Amino acid sequence: MPRIPPSLARLLTRPPTLPAATVIPRAASAPSSFQSSLTPLRPFLPASAASTSLLPLTSLVSRLTLTPNLPSLFAPVLQVRHNTKGQEYQPSQRKRKRKHGFLTRKRSVNGRKMLARRRAKGRLYLSH
Repeated sequence: MPRIPPSLARLLTRPPTLPAATVIPRAASAPSSFQSSLTPLRPFLPASAASTSLLPLTSLVSRLTLTPNLPSLFAPVLQVRHNTKGQEYQPSQRKRKRKHGFLTRKRSVNGRKMLARRRAKGRLYLSH
């Protein structure tokens, strides 16, 4: 596993904080003759804070969400596909011979090429 530089380790343990997001009414942000009392749906982050931030976009979005609960639309994204580790290889002689055996290699063109490569290299065992 590669070593993490100390500066990056410090950044990961204590991420930089963002200033509080402020909501600017639409009437003040866009000059127009139509005056609306509605506020924008998205919170407004000042440009200086967005440009100097070192946080990734997902962290920024998670800090700006107004509701703490995630909608059910994002539930499949958060699922863990494989939660058990170390049980990938369950040995079976029959499956091993059928997939990697000598007769299987002899049946296909690419398998014969593989056997020829191993013969040319001088391998003691050509296949299972």
